[in-house]
Amino acid sequence: MDSFRTAHLAFLTPEKQLAYYQNADRILPTNKIEAGNKKHLLIESPIDLSNYSFSFKDTIRTINDFINDTKAVGIIVLKNDSILFEKYIDIQPTSKWINFSVAKSVTSLLYGAAIQDGYIKSLDQKVTQFVHELKGSVYDSVSLENLLQMSSGVAWNDDPRNPESDLMKVGRLDSINAWPEIVNYLSQLKMAATPGTKFNYNTMETNLAAIALQRAVGKTLSQYLSEKIWKPFGMHSDANWIKSRSLSIELGGCCISATLRDHALLGLFAMNNGVDMNGKQVLEQSWMKRATTAARSNPGYGYYWWLGSTRRYFASGAFGQQIEIDPSQKAVIAIQSHWSTPYSNYYIGYIDAMIEAMMKRLKK
Repeated sequence: MDSFRTAHLAFLTPEKQLAYYQNADRILPTNKIEAGNKKHLLIESPIDLSNYSFSFKDTIRTINDFINDTKAVGIIVLKNDSILFEKYIDIQPTSKWINFSVAKSVTSLLYGAAIQDGYIKSLDQKVTQFVHELKGSVYDSVSLENLLQMSSGVAWNDDPRNPESDLMKVGRLDSINAWPEIVNYLSQLKMAATPGTKFNYNTMETNLAAIALQRAVGKTLSQYLSEKIWKPFGMHSDANWIKSRSLSIELGGCCISATLRDHALLGLFAMNNGVDMNGKQVLEQSWMKRATTAARSNPGYGYYWWLGSTRRYFASGAFGQQIEIDPSQKAVIAIQSHWSTPYSNYYIGYIDAMIEAMMKRLKK
């Protein structure tokens, strides 16, 4: 599998998606995220969804319709520490399913921890204070906050299905000792807008955010995640985080493989404002409020978290990965899927309709 690259995950058949998405550590370089001995207690309190239905595209749908139509392999609904619904298709509860860009929201959580720990003083600090190799480039004027809000202003095409996009060109450079080539590529990029004013989704810059974070804390992101969240919040299983061959650190924008329950627990941790099982404040106290406040450049985006039309917010990953959080109801819905395409307005609309109806059902 030495020739297999993370970018290749976007071009798999449905059969290979099923095989590869739950075996990332066997096909790509990863770091382990270690769980602790103490597990977060989740109480199984199933609710009756036999009469649960919702309308989508002028058709009445059930939860089983949703699962079948959107190629879901796992869905779980939590309310506080209670599991109200949990179902698996083609995977096991112990399967570690890759989450793609949901990892961005995890990187955001780690920034909140790094600020709490004093490793990062302010999000106003410039990227090149940490990634000094890019000094003299457009990144001299880009702040950490600009990275977290996807508003660096740097011209960039992030289309994973376009082989000539910036994302795919840099992805093809992902080999050992390729960092100087990547630096050279990034150093030649131009400014398209004033930093902080225009939203432009940029996965490469989440890797710059990872480099800055790793250099600030002096640990791998996997080790820091294990120490700050995975162990103290009682995740049930070890997880894996794909590493960049060229950077030899975890991808800040992609690819943590974890069980469905542990993905739901990440949502619960965020919803609980970053407090661990012992009541310790892991994240800077106002972090989740800041992280889920609309950016000036995009009313639907915070610090690597997507914002709903209500007080809900969510982490989203390609091919149908999602962690939806509703603080007003203390509810979390986590979904793992293998769509046939990275993004689909049809599937996104389907998820939104299902979640909206589920949240109304939980109010009863």
